[in-house]
Amino acid sequence: MDSNKIKKELAQRGFDFSMLAKALGKSPSLISKVASRKARSHSVAHAIAKALGHPIEEVFPDVESYHRPTPSSKIERDQKERELVALLNDKS
Repeated sequence: MDSNKIKKELAQRGFDFSMLAKALGKSPSLISKVASRKARSHSVAHAIAKALGHPIEEVFPDVESYHRPTPSSKIERDQKERELVALLNDKS
């Protein structure tokens, strides 16, 4: 979906970028930039898709990085970072 279609569908649901920004504690500018692919934010993209009631792959089919799961907690992230350090330090 392009930015205009995202805006239009949000409006049909009674939402706009400012409302989404306030709900997320982000700036309306960031919401607009993510919708128009001028900035990347996994959390904002997921919120846009959720507000539209569509899977993220449908709203942002062109942004592959949004289609992969990200660690959802600090513990998971720390574990993934340790895995990466071990992998990079492996001499084999």
